[in-house]
Amino acid sequence: MAPGIILLVIGGIFAFAIKADSSWLDTDMLGLVLMLGGVGFIVRSRMARKEVVTREVVRHPGPVDASAPEDDVVEQTEVVRRLD
Repeated sequence: MAPGIILLVIGGIFAFAIKADSSWLDTDMLGLVLMLGGVGFIVRSRMARKEVVTREVVRHPGPVDASAPEDDVVEQTEVVRRLD
């Protein structure tokens, strides 16, 4: 998202602060294009966020004692992260 903000700032400088005349470069149009690119970059980066779910299952053998139940001990870990 930071590159989009940087494009917005640089585009605003070209569009509103620089008053240079050039035959080959229109600074107002350059500023507008940079600002639109910055907005597009910000919108795209906000929509591209994803969630990652990681599941880990560990099985430990049950107790050897004959009087204990024969079920395995199961540990489950679930991690949910947002990727930015």
